[in-house]
This record gives sequence, C-alpha cells and structure tokens, in this order.
Amino acid sequence: MPGAGGVMTTSRPLSMAIRNEVLTACRTALHYRGDLKSLMIGAGVPPAVYNRYDHLENTKVKIARSILDELQELGPNGWTVQRRIVVELCGMQRPANGVEDVAAGRKALDALRRTAAQEGVIVDAEQAARTDRARRAAQRQQHITEHQQSLDRLRTEFSALARSRPSTNVERQARGYQLEKLLVDLFRANEMDYTGSTRQPHEQVDGSFHFRGFTYLVEARWRNHPPDKEDLAGFKLKVDGKLESTRGLFISMAGFDEEVLQYFANVSGKRNVIYMTGQDLAVIFEGTIGLEDALLRKIDAAEKHGRYLINLLG
Repeated sequence: MPGAGGVMTTSRPLSMAIRNEVLTACRTALHYRGDLKSLMIGAGVPPAVYNRYDHLENTKVKIARSILDELQELGPNGWTVQRRIVVELCGMQRPANGVEDVAAGRKALDALRRTAAQEGVIVDAEQAARTDRARRAAQRQQHITEHQQSLDRLRTEFSALARSRPSTNVERQARGYQLEKLLVDLFRANEMDYTGSTRQPHEQVDGSFHFRGFTYLVEARWRNHPPDKEDLAGFKLKVDGKLESTRGLFISMAGFDEEVLQYFANVSGKRNVIYMTGQDLAVIFEGTIGLEDALLRKIDAAEKHGRYLINLLG
C-alpha cells in the first residue's frame, strides 16, 4: 500500500472519481470538524476560504465539497491545493482518533490512495513528501513572520492614536475614521472577512464581519462620553432590521454607562448586541489576547450567562 506521495505538477483539476474518494475519506476517516480544518489548512487552503463554509449546520462532507468546488474555480493554483488535500489524506496512517468505524475509515483511505496513484496525483512518494513538507514549513514560517509584523504595526498605530488629543471636531472625526481603518486591518491581519464602513440612504454601518455562522454589524464610537440610550437604540434598530442570523458589536472607546446597559437588559426583545470598550481593544492590539479569542469570550458570556459586556482580563 503506497504511503503519502507528492503532488504531481499538472494543469488539471481533480477527476470526479478522486473527488468522490476525498469526500468519502473526509466522512469516514475524520471524526471532528477540527480534524477537517487542520487537514485543509495544512494543505494550503486559505483560512478565509475554509471559514466561509464552517457553519454550524454544515457537515464535514458539505464543507469539503464546497472548498473543492471553490478551488476548482481558481484554476491551476486552486487545482494544486486540491492535490495537496489528496496528499494529506493519503499520508494518514490510520483514521483520526474518535472515528467509530475504523475499518470503514481505513478502507476509504486505501481506496483514495489506489485511485490517486493510478491517476498520477501522487508520485515519488518519499522525496516528494520531503520537498512538500519543507515547502509548507517555509510557508508557515513566512506567514508567522508576516502576521507578527502586521500585528506589531497595528499595535504601534493604535498606541499612537490612543495618545492623540484632538481639539477640534474635524480632528476628532479624523480619529474616528482612523479607528475604522485600524479595525479593518486588525480583522484582516487575523484572517477574518471584514467589510469596512458602508453608507446607504438613511443608514451608515461602520463595518461588518462573519464569525461562527453569524454576520456582525459594527458600530465604532470614539467620543468623550459613553453612548446614551438613543445611540444604542439606533444601532440595535439597524441590527434588528436584518436577517435573524445578524448580530451587533458596539465598540465604545469611552466605555458604557451601566444604567444604560441595564435599561436595555430589561427591555423586551432580542438580545443580539455585544459590547466592547476601548480597554478591550487595547489588550487586543497589545497582543495580550487574540482577536478571535476575545470575540469568543464576549459571545460565550452573552450566550451562556446573559452578560453582554465583560472585561476581557477579568
């Protein structure tokens, strides 16, 4: 039985036969969706592409099929990543931990190896595998270096912005625009899809992003005082006017008034807005906590305990 091979240089996408074998292997040889994510990212699937299909209702097979379809449309670069996915699966010595039917998982992996070898998708196994591992290690290191450089730059820019003391309305408005831009860069540096400020008739949204199956509208305020009831009510109206899968993230650099938040906690209706302060943003930009972890803490506190504003370091 052949082991993991390398990716043959070719300008063809995967055949339907191999695609079907890949989907069967994903279903039977992988257990948790985390197994699938690790395999896909390791094969070179951009995290933003994977996250686009990582909805709670999607199965491993649906996610894998959607990713293969998108890679198919990308042409030669996407086809190369398709083949690396095959290589990663062929390199599995056994089904992942937790798989109930291990025999079925082994059978699926063996079938994929045979088909991949017959169609020349994996070749010169040992040397090609070493070359591919070295290439991926170099890419990972480059990605880590570039990511850290981006975070260092954003940390410096946020720190300088936080120290600024605008004295006119024009200067304060410019600082607000700079904050919006930094948020765009922060999310994208963390490989999360983020859309910057959009303006439509009668409505302005400072930003939006997709996270764990929900779309979040963003309101970012940098004013001298916390938002009042009208500010929060206006933002919530925007959120409520969208689909059920829409939530809100209200960022106030000046923090929030506890009485105002308590008022909204006692008002009937959907609880679909979480809050973030300037202090929260500072610890994120400083790198004390990652952006994704920060969002998860906020969301977890809201979903499980009904706490919509928490101190990230508390």
